[in-house]
Amino acid sequence: MKNKANRPIAPVTSGSPEMFFDRLKTGDQAPQMVMLPPGRFIMGSPEGEFGSFNDEKPQHEVSIDYAFAIGRYPVTFSNYDLFAQETGRELPYDEGWGRGIRPVINVSFNDALAYCEWLSEQTGREYRLPSEAEWEYAARAGTTTAYWWGDKLGQDHTVCESCGSRWDDDRTAPVGHFKPNPFGLHDMLGNTWEWCPDHWHDNYDGAPVDGSVWTDDNNEKPRVLRGGSWLNNPVSVRSAVRSNFHPHMKVNIIGFRVCATL
Repeated sequence: MKNKANRPIAPVTSGSPEMFFDRLKTGDQAPQMVMLPPGRFIMGSPEGEFGSFNDEKPQHEVSIDYAFAIGRYPVTFSNYDLFAQETGRELPYDEGWGRGIRPVINVSFNDALAYCEWLSEQTGREYRLPSEAEWEYAARAGTTTAYWWGDKLGQDHTVCESCGSRWDDDRTAPVGHFKPNPFGLHDMLGNTWEWCPDHWHDNYDGAPVDGSVWTDDNNEKPRVLRGGSWLNNPVSVRSAVRSNFHPHMKVNIIGFRVCATL
């Protein structure tokens, strides 16, 4: 796709990312957040990208004309367990891999929404799940390659089926183990899939171009997943890869990351 205005398709950034965390009424900290600037990017994968799927097309320019914040890490068991204990919810199963700073798993889309609502009530700030476009903008962080670190998988950039980490094809890794992307975000690719509020569509025909959530009238439709997981092959942890799952279901390859309106 050509940039008709001949302007760079990239976010406007300078220096180190700005981060913050809100304080909960319990006295604990909310997840650490990274502030992202407005920007423009090309969403989806080009024809020549290895492993590219039809649901990642057509590539299209998205303009996000507002700043927002997104979690520096996926929501961890420590984050979620506090919510569960405060609200009397069942603790999600950790598969025996440990809790703490591992990304929370076995949480449904509806669980993720409930956590965001609780976080909003606790902090007075509007927390939510990132739209699919916001998620890809955050994951790419100004890059246009298959992965934010380049077009080749390399070794030990993340955890997946054969990514070169000690946890490959076995279990999740503690958050923050791998280097962050240029926005300062960790674990955007691999480790766990992350829920987005968009309804699943088979391709990007008719997709919004302003960063907003793409939904239909049927709230029972599958919701979008992004990022790939510890169980997936390298093709499925590219920045453009999409998947979907039923909003009531929960499995050990899916977690989520929070977003905040500024």
